[in-house]
Amino acid sequence: MPSKIKELEHERKLQQSLNAILRDHSRFKTRIKIIEKPIEINNELLNIRLSYPAFRQGRPTVSEMLNTVVLMLTHFCLPKSEIKSVMEKFSGTDDYDIEINALFMRAKNLFKRAHEITNRNGEAGELILYILTEWILEAPQILAKMSLKTNPQMPVHGSDGVHAKYCNQTGRLYFYWGESKLYADISSAIASAAKSLSDAFSDSSMMHEIELVKRNLDLSGLDETSKQEFLKFLDPFDESYNERHDIATCLIGFDFEKYNEIHASSNAESQFIEMANLELNEAGPKILKALEKQGISDRYIELFILPLPSVQEFRDSFQDLIGWGRP
Repeated sequence: MPSKIKELEHERKLQQSLNAILRDHSRFKTRIKIIEKPIEINNELLNIRLSYPAFRQGRPTVSEMLNTVVLMLTHFCLPKSEIKSVMEKFSGTDDYDIEINALFMRAKNLFKRAHEITNRNGEAGELILYILTEWILEAPQILAKMSLKTNPQMPVHGSDGVHAKYCNQTGRLYFYWGESKLYADISSAIASAAKSLSDAFSDSSMMHEIELVKRNLDLSGLDETSKQEFLKFLDPFDESYNERHDIATCLIGFDFEKYNEIHASSNAESQFIEMANLELNEAGPKILKALEKQGISDRYIELFILPLPSVQEFRDSFQDLIGWGRP
């Protein structure tokens, strides 16, 4: 009995420790609006949410959303342990603002270098998905992979960040990783997302993610007891391994031409929601078909749909904010 009590204490400690490193992103509700389950689909394992920039004076505030989202680069790119160390060391000193700004500059450079190394365009999609995973799903990022991608000795593939959440009621650890797809065409975005999710669900990809977490868990900000409890869920020789649920998160952004048909009036947002829901009703069967084609219709997926006035303008604006540079 004492060992059982100790085990329960460690599990509660794990949940408390994960909650302690979970940031409160609720302030983003003024910039990013979320509608839970805007459409009904015949798949209980797939959750779809409509996300969109808040409206002001009848227009979507895309720039304001980007200007706030970019401020989270530090927490997305850098290990929690590094940020915590700087905050504790310089809190209350004249150098605090300087050191915090230095972290932000380091995060911007890491973000740009990581995407150059992996031959990808620096995009806001994965940063928004990070915020939504912590805010809506309440799963803190435990591994900032962006900081690993610039190490030539560290082969890093797959998701850009790993998130986790522990539930005391079920005794399960929910293990999340994300995929972000921004395409002008929604059908292309869906097909690309389904393919990437299929790759992410593969045994080799999951083993790679787990090994990265094992080797870098010290960067998570978890205390030692919680780290050991967490590692049990990644150990196939531990019974806790069977209580880990692997879940993919995905953000799909696309050009939504209906923005041009919305009149700048007090009910503009209502017009948008109605049009967006019609678009999602048409996209729903395409999503299910794409998942079935890739053999992952039986896997847990949290999907955020982000209609945009222009994906290219969205991408360009974000790259300007981080100093990406144009050819």
